[in-house]
Parts: sequence; structure tokens; C-alpha cells
Amino acid sequence: MDDLNIKFQEKIKGDYKEYIAELMTKDKEELINLSEEISAVRQIYQALKSDVPMENHQLEYLLRFKHPLMVLHDQCLIMDNDLSYALETLINDICDRRDIEQDYQMEDDLMEPKQEGVRMC
Repeated sequence: MDDLNIKFQEKIKGDYKEYIAELMTKDKEELINLSEEISAVRQIYQALKSDVPMENHQLEYLLRFKHPLMVLHDQCLIMDNDLSYALETLINDICDRRDIEQDYQMEDDLMEPKQEGVRMC
């Protein structure tokens, strides 16, 4: 792990600890009302710890923010608000790749016929 990534990991860990400390000051009803936000922040934090590869220029930019974890959370909310765009992208990906048919039940009468190898005339 290079220096930028270490700095970034330390910074988002601090952000997350600060966020949790702030939550500890809230009452039960407030926490229930914030449950979706809490879950989203936690998921983003967990993903940033291991699942999201970033290039140095991206790390450098994000490190310029005091609270990059919360910046990313807020920007995710903006993207989530555009559900139609997210669905359009997802639908395009699913239909272009066509690699999930084995994972879900298909309508028998709408299945594409399987091709059995190449036949020569």
C-alpha cells in the first residue's frame, strides 16, 4: 500500500469514527430516522477500505477534503436521487452482457434457442 492510500485510509477511518461518535449523542428516535444514512455511510466506508481501487490522482483529490467519507456519501445521495439514470445504466449493462440468465428463472416460451456448435453446409 502506498503513502497516499495509507493517508486516505487513515482519513476515512477518522471520518467514520467521528461520525459514529456524533451518532452516539443522538436519541433512539433520531437513530431510527437516520438508519438508512447510517447504513449507507457504513457501506461506503467498508467498500473504500478494500473494494474500490483508486489511482493516485483520485486519492490526491479526495485527500484535499476535510471529510472525504462524507463527501462521497453526499455525492452518492445525489446519484441515488437520479434513479431513472441508474436503472437505465443497469438495464443497458444487463442486456448488453447477457451473462445473468443462469442466475434467474427464465420464461420457457421466451428463451432464445441454444446454438449447438457451428454447422457447415
